[in-house]
Amino acid sequence: MRRLLVPLTLLPALALTLAAPACGGASGSFRGNGTGVPVDPGQVRVINSKDDLNEPYKELGIAKAKGPSAADAVDLAKQHCGNGGGGDLLIMNTEPFQSGSVWRVDATCAKSDKPVAAPSGGGKPSGSGKAIH
Repeated sequence: MRRLLVPLTLLPALALTLAAPACGGASGSFRGNGTGVPVDPGQVRVINSKDDLNEPYKELGIAKAKGPSAADAVDLAKQHCGNGGGGDLLIMNTEPFQSGSVWRVDATCAKSDKPVAAPSGGGKPSGSGKAIH
């Protein structure tokens, strides 16, 4: 039986190669100062550019992603913005673009400063209006 000898200098490269996704997969990141409160990625709104946004917001950082399609890359950037940054706005710095065989997204993750409306009771108050004795 022969032993496989791998020089110690090649072990980190071998580990990275084995851990890499086989399909060229999706990856991404969030860098910045998030709110610490995750937001459901389904609630993150995509804005084409800062010029298209008319409401006050606070920039939290940069969300980057890559995927096999533009939609996959945007969805992953929304996940990083919502879960990692706590943002509810994904403001595109550039349109999603193709680089080689993958699509890339570079966007600003932001939190809307729009005040959240208190839930309304809607309609008549319940009860007769008489004090309970």
